[in-house]
Amino acid sequence: MATQEHFRVSSHLKDVIGRDLVTNEFVAVFELVKNAFDASASKVDIAFDNDARELWIVDDGKGMDEQAIRDKWLFVAYSAKADGTEDAGAKRDYRDRIRPQGQYAGSKGIGRFSCDTLGEVLALYTRTTKGNEVQKLSVQWEKFEADSKQLFQKIGVRLEEVDGFPTDAPISMPQGPGTILRISSLRGSWHYDDIFRLRRYLEKLIDPFGTTDDTPVYISVKDSELSRGQITDLDGPVGNNIRDLLSDKTTKINVLIENGKISTTLTDRGRVIYKITERSEFEGLLQSAVRMELFYLNRSAKHTFTARMGVRSVEFGSVFLFLNGFRIFPIGEENDDTFGLNRRKQQGSARYLGTRDLMGRVDVSAPTRMFREASSRDAGLIEDARVRDLYEAVKRKAIFRLERYVVGVTWMDAADADRDDASGLSLAPTRSRVVQLIGQLAASKAVEIEYYDPEITELFDAEAKSIEGTFKSLSIIAERRGDNELLRSIEAARARQVELEASEREAAEAAREARAAKAYADERIARLEQQATYLASTQDMTVEQMTLLLHQVMIYAGHIGSAVDRALGNARVTLEAAADLAAGGDDEDLLDAAASIRTRTRRMVDDLDYIHLENDRLTAVARFASNARFDLETDLLQGDIVEFLDEYVNQVRAGRDGASIIAFQGNSLSQVTRFRPVDLVVVVDNLLDNARKHGARQLTMTARRKKGTKLVEVLICDDGRGIDEQRVDPARLFEKGYTSGAGGTGLGLYHSRKVMDEMGGDISLDVARDSGRADFVMTLPGPKA
Repeated sequence: MATQEHFRVSSHLKDVIGRDLVTNEFVAVFELVKNAFDASASKVDIAFDNDARELWIVDDGKGMDEQAIRDKWLFVAYSAKADGTEDAGAKRDYRDRIRPQGQYAGSKGIGRFSCDTLGEVLALYTRTTKGNEVQKLSVQWEKFEADSKQLFQKIGVRLEEVDGFPTDAPISMPQGPGTILRISSLRGSWHYDDIFRLRRYLEKLIDPFGTTDDTPVYISVKDSELSRGQITDLDGPVGNNIRDLLSDKTTKINVLIENGKISTTLTDRGRVIYKITERSEFEGLLQSAVRMELFYLNRSAKHTFTARMGVRSVEFGSVFLFLNGFRIFPIGEENDDTFGLNRRKQQGSARYLGTRDLMGRVDVSAPTRMFREASSRDAGLIEDARVRDLYEAVKRKAIFRLERYVVGVTWMDAADADRDDASGLSLAPTRSRVVQLIGQLAASKAVEIEYYDPEITELFDAEAKSIEGTFKSLSIIAERRGDNELLRSIEAARARQVELEASEREAAEAAREARAAKAYADERIARLEQQATYLASTQDMTVEQMTLLLHQVMIYAGHIGSAVDRALGNARVTLEAAADLAAGGDDEDLLDAAASIRTRTRRMVDDLDYIHLENDRLTAVARFASNARFDLETDLLQGDIVEFLDEYVNQVRAGRDGASIIAFQGNSLSQVTRFRPVDLVVVVDNLLDNARKHGARQLTMTARRKKGTKLVEVLICDDGRGIDEQRVDPARLFEKGYTSGAGGTGLGLYHSRKVMDEMGGDISLDVARDSGRADFVMTLPGPKA
């Protein structure tokens, strides 16, 4: 007799999601600080009472009542942030300026177990805005360590109402709502060096560049063994005082990607060089806002940074990533190369910037789970199509544009490395390089020049070899901006350079002809190589195979031709009916003509749909005919359909696209049936094509036994952007003409379901998929009688 059973949870779970997961005490402190801000705190105090071996974390957030402690805090792995109930009773202050309302630092429901990483005993005090009652929760973590055979939920913790917040705290308590964590019997020692390093760690996590107006985290220390001077070093708000250094002594770029638009400002040591706007091509970022602020520090700025901060800039970090206001670790650390800059720099150190040359932050505001942080807290973001779009945007729109200015303008002037101001822009060669850089941007129709430094475009005497490029760039800028005065100045200067221009034009024309000849030769060689490659790939086809291939092509071409003839005939009848309408007549004639137009138009649409499907089949035959081991004249094949998919995907498609792009896992399953090989290929190709259109780099097909049957089904998953369910109705994906993306025909998935249905199979969205994912299940046709 079957019985209903349940999982039992060992008390050892406390270590698995506590000390075993959050092993770094600095990370543990930060997790608790994040929880405070997620409770809408405007201030968090971290107080060390080393004389009593206690750590206090005090916030003025919304607090919890007795029911919330039971339903949320004591509910392991439950997160009010994830289910959208965290906003109730929330105040709005500091964190609203760095994360959108309703978005939170974490949503896994396990951050509270960081208390166990820090100390053996926890006393939690909390009060809400609805009353003066204070709830106290007492937890002794060692009780969970006595016997791992005990059930986790059977080990008790004490919850009670008390008169108020503690009176023996080393810092003042909130007057209104708030939460106090009193962690006793600390597991580690917090000496001067440890707390100093924690301060530096939090500075980089919360406000690494001093860009916020207020600092919401404060540290205080009570330790009779420390001197007054040491206490002074440790006490006070967490933050940096390097804003003026980064604003006035560096070359920086600011980029904002929001609502499908990119705005960029480049500033060199306090002097704005240009401002541009353009349309964003990063579809994976459409529902988010991305702000980038990157700095290039020359030798002078690095020296000032080290003197000011007491640490070299390379040791401080590089480009930090923040998600909804909180740092994603370890991106930006000294040895991290998330954006591949160091690997790229090794290819040419004189042309590229590396992580040691850059500093800055990328702030992403996005809906919950749009970007997912790895559970280990120190492994960055889980890579998918959206994350790839984010990294690509950071590189192309911020890093590479800053690099083009630094390498192409300032590095060309060796003395500029030791300047702490923009005085080098007064030099004619430097200004010429800046003008050419802005001219290149202006030449792009996709870029709108909003502003450029007018002093840089003033005409000057320059070396003959650079004046023509400067004139061209200035002309583009003047025309895009409608600056007639600048255009007149350019023409006057050109008149003074007639002889020089003539010689340069002759040289340029000769160079252009040489480049054109070389390009033509290269193109011819490439075509010949491509032709040779194609012939080499088909030279092993037998005469019989080639004959069968041509026969099959003629069959589908005949189908297409017949459908075209029908469509043309219907088009002629439609035109005649339209002419009748135009000529007028009695009401009955007009109604007949209108009905004829509707009927013939529907037939034309059906014929065009048929042509589309037959063309897909023709393409499929041409793609894999040379590899086929079955008779191409046979429409239906009796055989193992799982084996066929394995061979087509892992040999034909993987051989063409690469094993890292598409893969099939048969899992030793088999299903012998009658099926149409060409139609099955059409389904696979349509699914791969759809995945690529949505940013996928990998598609996997996994065979499994369909639950409760003997049939085999295939789970199809990709790492693309998935389905934007606010814009696309998943229930209509297989409807004829319904498309989820711009430029789509709405026929790929429709044809896939149609041919699967004709073979006795099915294809649909996976009912168990996560929201927003585009996972499909294809049920293969079963044995035929």
